[in-house]
Amino acid sequence: MRILFAFVLSTFIAFFANAQNPSFKTLESFDAIFARAKKENKPIFFEAYLPNCSHCMAYDVTLKNPKIKQFLDKNVLAYQLDISKRENGMFLRKQKVYVPSTPSFIVLGPDGKPWDIQNMGDELNSVNGILATLQKAIDPQKRDEATLKKYLQGAREFNEMIGLANFTRMTLDTVQNIEIVQQLAEALPKDKYETELGFLLIRKVMLDNNNPLFDHFINNLANYRKSNDSVTVRQAAENTLMSTLFSSRARKFSPDRIAGIKYGLQKIGLTDAQIANRSIVLEVLIDLDKDQLDVATNRIKSYYQGKEIPAKEKEFWCKWLSRKSDPKNPCPLP
Repeated sequence: MRILFAFVLSTFIAFFANAQNPSFKTLESFDAIFARAKKENKPIFFEAYLPNCSHCMAYDVTLKNPKIKQFLDKNVLAYQLDISKRENGMFLRKQKVYVPSTPSFIVLGPDGKPWDIQNMGDELNSVNGILATLQKAIDPQKRDEATLKKYLQGAREFNEMIGLANFTRMTLDTVQNIEIVQQLAEALPKDKYETELGFLLIRKVMLDNNNPLFDHFINNLANYRKSNDSVTVRQAAENTLMSTLFSSRARKFSPDRIAGIKYGLQKIGLTDAQIANRSIVLEVLIDLDKDQLDVATNRIKSYYQGKEIPAKEKEFWCKWLSRKSDPKNPCPLP
């Protein structure tokens, strides 16, 4: 009986997870969607979701409301986008859209450029909450894209900048994100650094560790753990440090800047070996950028502490070292 019940229940869930929500159009090719958007001069709304996301299932129920369907039919071309499918993830990357959590509401203009992107929390899962989010997303004065234009023209409203920090993060505009977060950190009073807002900025929108808010955070982790889950605090620190370390701009970092990142990783409990695992490639590339072949070679040898380098790893290192070495002796590693 239990086996039969489990089978029926799983079938029931699978059926409704895959059923077409009547508020949305059937997903077609993206070229066809853009052609239709251009012809009808309508923005495109995607609800990015995952089939096994409980929050997405809850939203799906609300999104079936007739008031929402009426709004969608009138104002946008609306589709649900399962981002567990590779082709949908590739589409978002092509549009320079990053989805850190589901469900997320993504609104593109008829030309495919991002207008507004919102991570949808439980507090917005109501008919009024969804409609307000969508109305803002298509408003030519209030959507993220319009707010960013105002910012570039000199507007510096604090709450708007918080939204822009999120928008630039989700549209992969790292340079603009770093600038905005830096200004937010400088504008936020220091006695607010350890508040919910201060931690929210670190946890949700910060991509670089080089600002006063993160400096305070990494040196006062114990204070943040008093009002936040310790795992979340560690993860927030690690995410910011690693996004900094693995960024394309990191090859221009000074030794002091890299030492600061290592210090942060040490503060959250990583061992010297774990830190070396994360930083060795960057440091070797920086050495080679400076034409310091001997320094890079010795750094690699020191990393392996005299042990034999595994074949695949040696092949990787030799590929880089050979670009700066004598053609007659392309790999200086033993």
